[in-house]
Amino acid sequence: MKRLFLAAALLASVPSFAADLASRPAEDFPAETPLRGIYGALGGGATIILVPGDDAVGYDAEARVGYSFNPALQLYISGALDGGSLSGVSFKAYQVDAFVQYHLLAKSAVMVYVRGGIGVGISADGFGGATAAGLAEAGGLGVEIRVAPNIFLAPEFFYRNANLSANSIDRRVQVVGLQLGLVYY
Repeated sequence: MKRLFLAAALLASVPSFAADLASRPAEDFPAETPLRGIYGALGGGATIILVPGDDAVGYDAEARVGYSFNPALQLYISGALDGGSLSGVSFKAYQVDAFVQYHLLAKSAVMVYVRGGIGVGISADGFGGATAAGLAEAGGLGVEIRVAPNIFLAPEFFYRNANLSANSIDRRVQVVGLQLGLVYY
């Protein structure tokens, strides 16, 4: 209950945080990087899935869609799939999160960012045939490298955590990985 309250408070504070950052003067940003409008990204990579009593190397896929307020701030919804083989059995975990992304450095060719989000994790694997769900958190640190006027290549180190429950089975699923994404502003 305490974690749910904390997550709700964090989610409720995001609009005021976003409005403050989005209201930075235009002259604070280089003219050659407008980065305002629709934000979208697709990515994939390699992961290490950490489940109590079992760890595995796996894969990751992620899609994002949202809005870029200025070169510093983006808000978006992300859908991610992490999969692998735990104890010889196929395992998949899905996560849908609302993210805030902030560029620590915003130059015309290279940008460094951090991101964090909260949402819901879902999996049907390892829960006795039931679909498990629970609170999820995620974060990442990455670099966006301009490859075309509105297209960036984005290597990122990320972390996801979900506390899943179903049929009196509670399981914490953590994923650490490196993904390569293609980002559109």
